[in-house]
Amino acid sequence: MVSAPRCVGRTEVSIDMEIVDFVQGFSYVFEYKQPHEKWDDALSVVAQHPKATLDDLNPTCTYHIRVKATAPGTNTSEYSQEVAVDTEVPGCTPSPTCAIL
Repeated sequence: MVSAPRCVGRTEVSIDMEIVDFVQGFSYVFEYKQPHEKWDDALSVVAQHPKATLDDLNPTCTYHIRVKATAPGTNTSEYSQEVAVDTEVPGCTPSPTCAIL
């Protein structure tokens, strides 16, 4: 089983995840969903590198994320433990270019 991924960055609409025990030659499938969703309905991102960005997310939401490893010609690993990560809260101050006077 792969170790649980860790969050290395986040914005209002994306989460950057990293695999600690990355092995060259393996592909890693990051699955993510909101807490009320089922894993069967989860979205996924495949990465050939230790980092992956999950994007097009909703602001101020929690996502459950897990990962599994696959290698050419072999079976896939079991999924890691899932981790919960929140996207950022949208900024609430107007930017100088769109302030209403």
